[in-house]
Amino acid sequence: MREEEIPYKGIEGIPIIREPGSAAKVNRGSWRLVRPVHNRDKCTKCKICYTYCPDAAINWTADGPGINLTSCKGCMICVEECPTGAMTEEKEGA
Repeated sequence: MREEEIPYKGIEGIPIIREPGSAAKVNRGSWRLVRPVHNRDKCTKCKICYTYCPDAAINWTADGPGINLTSCKGCMICVEECPTGAMTEEKEGA
């Protein structure tokens, strides 16, 4: 291990996930620097954002995607994968 690397368990404030699927109980929203924003006018309801979200932070509704900001850690995979630009990023707290 390189000197500047810190093992996961050595980082204060990051919870340890002990069982599969239990990460949903952790508020990942406090980790974010940016958050996804959905523009319904550009959305084609293709479900790509829903499919690619690694945290299951996008809930599918009859109106299209809804973003659970408590579950979203701000990885912006939804923004990168959205083919129409309906998902954009906004600085947290803006």
